[in-house]
Amino acid sequence: MPSVFGTEQKHKNSFRAEDLKMTLAGADGDGALVQQVNFTLTRQVNLLYEIGSTNVYYVGNRRQGQCQMSRIVGGASNFKTLVTKYGDMCKPEDLTLTASAGCQGTPVTYNLKKATLTQLGASVTAQDIVITENLGFIFTDLDYT
Repeated sequence: MPSVFGTEQKHKNSFRAEDLKMTLAGADGDGALVQQVNFTLTRQVNLLYEIGSTNVYYVGNRRQGQCQMSRIVGGASNFKTLVTKYGDMCKPEDLTLTASAGCQGTPVTYNLKKATLTQLGASVTAQDIVITENLGFIFTDLDYT
């Protein structure tokens, strides 16, 4: 029997929002109400040309990561943990994100290595009456497992 909308859909998997968790290496608690995390890892790769031939070479592998995080200040007694833990550039810490791949799936883990805080900002809107912090991090490398 054809679908009401003309195309058949197939259910492939399910996952729960509770399966996404963020852990802060060695920190107590969850670092307050994190609402959004975005990170990128970039590596510089240069293209070298050999004179007198058609040979080209890639030279690179220096990496640098950036991470942006938005969170609600409040909701946890330890919301200062994140800023104080990652605020000292002389003592960078790993920042780890783990996400489930579904009800029977294997989790995916992103380990942002040696992260340190580079930016801190805040905003508040009248209708919400909550303070939203925006945090920026730099990190040296990324483990993906």
